[in-house]
Amino acid sequence: MEDLVKFVVPTTGAVTDRLREDWQLINVMQELNWDKYDKLGLTEYYQDKDGRQISRIKDWTKRNDHRHHAMDALTIAFTKRSIIQYLNNLNARSDKSGSIYGIEQKELYRDSHGKLKFNPPIPLDEFRAEVKHHLENTLISIKAKNKVTTQNINITKRKGGVNKTEQQTPRGQLHNETIYGSIKQYVTKFEKVGSDFNAEKIVTVSKPAYREALLRRLQEFNNDPKKAFTGKNSLEKNPIFLDKACSKQLPERVKTVSLETVYTIRKDVSPNLKLDKVIDANIRKILEARLKEYDGDAKKAFSNLDENPIWLNKEKGIAIKSVTITGVSNAIALHEKRDKDGKLILDTDGKVQPSDFVSTGNNHHVAVYRDAAGNLQENVVSFFEATTRLNIGLPVIDKNYKSDEGWKFLFTMKQNEYFIFPNKEVGFDPNEIDLLNPDNYALISPNLFRVQKIAIKDYSFRHHFETTVDGKNDLKGITWKRCSLSGIIGIVKVRINHIGQIVSVGEY
Repeated sequence: MEDLVKFVVPTTGAVTDRLREDWQLINVMQELNWDKYDKLGLTEYYQDKDGRQISRIKDWTKRNDHRHHAMDALTIAFTKRSIIQYLNNLNARSDKSGSIYGIEQKELYRDSHGKLKFNPPIPLDEFRAEVKHHLENTLISIKAKNKVTTQNINITKRKGGVNKTEQQTPRGQLHNETIYGSIKQYVTKFEKVGSDFNAEKIVTVSKPAYREALLRRLQEFNNDPKKAFTGKNSLEKNPIFLDKACSKQLPERVKTVSLETVYTIRKDVSPNLKLDKVIDANIRKILEARLKEYDGDAKKAFSNLDENPIWLNKEKGIAIKSVTITGVSNAIALHEKRDKDGKLILDTDGKVQPSDFVSTGNNHHVAVYRDAAGNLQENVVSFFEATTRLNIGLPVIDKNYKSDEGWKFLFTMKQNEYFIFPNKEVGFDPNEIDLLNPDNYALISPNLFRVQKIAIKDYSFRHHFETTVDGKNDLKGITWKRCSLSGIIGIVKVRINHIGQIVSVGEY
């Protein structure tokens, strides 16, 4: 601060607390939040020791609102050196010839109860009103996580000197630590016949009669599943009959069997093991029998296995200590399988076999598009994929994604980026006001949210005042939002600088 001002005088929290109390700012934060909590029935009244009725918000403190920092800053801005000097030397008040007594006479007054209080900068009612006005127009700025990599110089030693190499260093975790294996497994599902039932999908239908009937219908409509199985040609409106007498009808939901890749991991047998995830059916039955033997008490059934083993083959002394279970649903390969000589191992199709699978973990952004039909679409990009794109010279954000299908790029959503939501209840539409005008901040503030986390068609937002990440149902839509593509229709992206000003509207 000495680079900006001539003198810097430190103060303490005790001084700020005293001034907030004397200037009647203690309850301002609660008053600013009162209406939204009161409408939800989250307020209450109680009597203090003097019999006065006191109002408060249930389970709430000023630290739930980021603006309590602004309140402290505002109080400190009006703190004088003389105030700090007075509070640090209260024992010298009795010396009426000293400077501390002089400060008391100039800076303090006695209230109706005879208690000494500091004079407010302006009359109390005006001061409280001004504080509320400025806090209502305050927007919270949190830095968005935009950077993917930074350029660093990697230095390694060599004979006679060092090697210096410029390289990109990721600014986050590329993938989770756990390494998974993979197996192919037949998966059975009951699926509704619809627009995704192309020829490849129909081949997975288990019953031959159903499969042949669906293929015939598909061929009638030039292999267009949308025309063959939706709208007026859905099985509900235009059924497929399996016999000439039209007595047997193909059901709307059919059984499919397909070979899918399942990612696996080894895990020790313990009380927290989920038996339904165990891959080997025989081992799963043995573990279920063990659990039943102990009346469903997993702690007793799967503890002390050295003393009380679970036998796979007791005669050969083979006990079950760890099992293979299903892991994540999606993963990418880190390596390729090689034989003992280091040569790549190919599968029956001549493709290299991948190995050592990992979950890519955090998503970097979700790109939002409008398709040819006018509907919103998305493309979720992991941090791993974003880093890969940057390293091979591609832009991190693919604005031309599916442009050949008529998709038009709208905006991206990254963690801590800000969006203004429309509010039909109060008639607020962010497209109808000047978002760059600070006079409109009080209107914008209740509808300003930052991105908390993103997943496929699942986005969580937190109101910009909120310091917690609790997802209480009572406060949904007020302090937090969780929505899919349909919930972000009409939102407007804005950029807020480090001093809480909206400096741009739209994608940046």
